[in-house]
Amino acid sequence: MRNSRLAIACLLTLLLTLGACQSEVAYHHYRHVSSPGWDKSDTLHFNIPPVRESGYYEMLAELRTDKNYPFQKITLIVSQTVIPEGKSFYDRLDCRLINQNGVIEGDGISYFQYQFHVRDMRLNKGDSIHLCISHNMKREIMPGIADVGICLKQKEAGRISDE
Repeated sequence: MRNSRLAIACLLTLLLTLGACQSEVAYHHYRHVSSPGWDKSDTLHFNIPPVRESGYYEMLAELRTDKNYPFQKITLIVSQTVIPEGKSFYDRLDCRLINQNGVIEGDGISYFQYQFHVRDMRLNKGDSIHLCISHNMKREIMPGIADVGICLKQKEAGRISDE
C-alpha cells in the first residue's frame, strides 16, 4: 500500500513538472536537499548552459516539500550572474507554502510541488547563468524541503514584465 502511494506521488510529481515547464524550456534541474533538512549554509549552485537563441526568458524557482515543513512560508535568496556580460541580479522571494487555514498550496500527495516566479530577463544567444539559491529563515535547518529546482523558459515576444 505504501509503495503504491509513493509510486503515485512520484508519477504525479513527474506529470506536474512536465506540465509546469513546457516546450520552451531552456533549462530545468533540481538539486536534492540532504536529510535532516536544508541547512542555511548550504547554498545550492546551478550552472545554466548557454541559451540557443536571444530573447526574453522567465526564471522560476521550484520546491518539493513533504508534510514535515513546519512553517507557512519560506524566504529564498536567488542570485544570478549572466556570463559573459557579468551582469548580476539578486532576488528575495517570500514563498507561501501553506495558507492561513493550514491548507497546503502545492500540488501533490506526499510530496508537494511549488513554483515561484523569480524574474524575467533578456538574454543574448550564448549567454549562460551561474545561479545560487539559499534560504533566509531564522532557523538554521529547514526540515521538509526535499528538492530545490530552477526552470528557465523562453517567453513569447511581447509577454515580458519589468525586471
